[in-house]
Amino acid sequence: MSLDYELFRLINGIAGSVPLLDTLMRLVVNEYFVPTTISLLLLGLWLWGESPKERAFLQRAVLLSISALALSGILVKACNLIYWRPRPFANHEVNLLFYRPTDSSFPSNPTTVGFAFATGIWLYKRRLGVALYGLAALFGFSRIYCGVHYPTDVLGGILFGTGSGLIVHRYRRLLEPLINLIINVGRRFFVA
Repeated sequence: MSLDYELFRLINGIAGSVPLLDTLMRLVVNEYFVPTTISLLLLGLWLWGESPKERAFLQRAVLLSISALALSGILVKACNLIYWRPRPFANHEVNLLFYRPTDSSFPSNPTTVGFAFATGIWLYKRRLGVALYGLAALFGFSRIYCGVHYPTDVLGGILFGTGSGLIVHRYRRLLEPLINLIINVGRRFFVA
């Protein structure tokens, strides 16, 4: 047996034995709790700032974080077209605490999303970025715990998400005209 599967069994083997932990993992594993939390934090960042300069800085961070999400989605889709991996429950007995997703197990798309956002924010707001990394890591762990991803799927999601955030940050100057346009439109027509 592979180390990946052994680690999966170790983590997923806990599921079903601690009701309070199962409840917490069911809350975290779904596609609503963590993404909604991150979205609300991004909205708060968009509106935050003690000066127009600080607000513009944070708005750039939000838009670059969203750009990292877009890039990570493209990379995950390309990976899924090249490589398809069955979910753990397709080949093994698992303690399944979630529905049966039908897409490829590798990389973990939810983990990719969490780490793309976390990296995008961490590059501009360290403390909040660290908190988002913690939330993204918990999101990834819950996917293993609930039986829908192997550990290497989550590791792949971490690499795809973090890599996307770093790539967008490195080439952020190419996005500046679009970012400036969005910020200006936001200031003119919406709350900014």
